[in-house]
Amino acid sequence: MRLIPISRLALLAGLALVANPVHAAGTVVFRDDFNSSQLDTTRWAVGTWKLGRTQLGNVPEVAGGMAQLRFDTYRLTGTEIYTRDTFLRGNGVEFEARVRLNYLPGGLVSAMFTYAYQNGLSDEIDIEILSKQVNTSVGGAPLLLTTWNDWDESNPAYGDDIHQSSRSVFVNQLNVNSFHTYLIRWLPDRTEWWLDGNLLFSSALAQPDLASPFRINFWAPAASWTSAYDGSLKPAKNPRKNLSYYMDVDWVEIRALP
Repeated sequence: MRLIPISRLALLAGLALVANPVHAAGTVVFRDDFNSSQLDTTRWAVGTWKLGRTQLGNVPEVAGGMAQLRFDTYRLTGTEIYTRDTFLRGNGVEFEARVRLNYLPGGLVSAMFTYAYQNGLSDEIDIEILSKQVNTSVGGAPLLLTTWNDWDESNPAYGDDIHQSSRSVFVNQLNVNSFHTYLIRWLPDRTEWWLDGNLLFSSALAQPDLASPFRINFWAPAASWTSAYDGSLKPAKNPRKNLSYYMDVDWVEIRALP
């Protein structure tokens, strides 16, 4: 995950959802309904690195058929989980998750994405929800949709549409604090993003090709990502003053398309 200068993105205000009754039938290659009493670490790994101003490492709580990712203000600790399996694009792959947020303060990022790194370059597809933008929106909420191909962190080329391409899509009447089904459809010639069975956006720019795991994370970016950072989200000075915030994941399913 990289810090994206969203000020350079085009906000497609008021984009209408395009319903498409044709949904490709695929073979389920991964599914987790989180019906056990803890995260299945044979299928999921937990990220423990630094991301933005967040130290990842919280382990999701699993109960009631749901995984709950947590962000703590004490020491600014967040959560990332990712599948131990990686998935080849082939004829296409769908990554789908049913997710809700819980009335978050500004300054947090909730993401569902792919990410793969090889020979100093990385590929990625993102759906990101920026709480700072959600909290200042009226009548819906924006989703940040991004693709990356052969991205070189030492030589960034934001918005060149070859190595990185992003759109912030405003979805009318979207309440991210209710459960919604988010889907990334990764195809040989394009990427599609869907919400609750409706096509949001399609792009053939900066298309990744590396086999990748599926990831979900919850974290606070650094001040360099101005559209996501919120200085009012401050670290608690001791554990007694900690505040915890949550991102709920009902299920995850990954399908290989024929």
